[in-house]
Amino acid sequence: MTRSYKWLGGIGYILLLIPFANIVGFILVGIAWIMAGSDTRQGIFKATGILMFITMILTVVILASWFPMIGSLITGMPLDEYPSIPPPRLLQEFLGNIGLFLMIIGVVAVLSIVQWILELVSHFRAAAVYNVKWFRRAGLMRIVTIIVAIIVIVLFIISVVSIGFSPTFFTTPSEIFNLIGLYMLGLIIPGILGLLSLIFSAISFFSISEAPHERRPSYLPPPPE
Repeated sequence: MTRSYKWLGGIGYILLLIPFANIVGFILVGIAWIMAGSDTRQGIFKATGILMFITMILTVVILASWFPMIGSLITGMPLDEYPSIPPPRLLQEFLGNIGLFLMIIGVVAVLSIVQWILELVSHFRAAAVYNVKWFRRAGLMRIVTIIVAIIVIVLFIISVVSIGFSPTFFTTPSEIFNLIGLYMLGLIIPGILGLLSLIFSAISFFSISEAPHERRPSYLPPPPE
């Protein structure tokens, strides 16, 4: 059996780097992990691919439901006639849907964390199954990325708490923009590391051999009689 899914996974992880094409990338990567699970009989590979599909579908549902909710508040009247306070009927409709919307976001957040963990474990498992070191490097890069991101967030929270939010802080836009700019600058490092982890994953799939290697017997057959 040729491992054609190596191309699906490699191309899929490359597409994850491209905005708007990342949806197609998620589909290809999910299919690749599912096919890898069927090929190697690794259940965690299949679980990773299936969870990718579920997370992607719920994300699309969130986006599809969010835009109509926002549109219902701003449609039906010209921009210059729009009141400072939305009409009660539209506001009640918006608040009625926001609970379901937040619940779906919570479910997607939990599934995303579980998917990240399964994908991480799958990379280390794949490194042993396929004997491809790039899978392990991609997994390690993911761990480094999340550690750096946590450090950046913690440092940002500490800097915010140290400021104390005095009244003068809100009256000086330069201070606010400096704080936001410092936070965005700090996110560049984990962002670059995250991109590298996707590139490593693409290289990992491309490095999979076309067909499983046949193991030679560790003993010599007996001579013919």
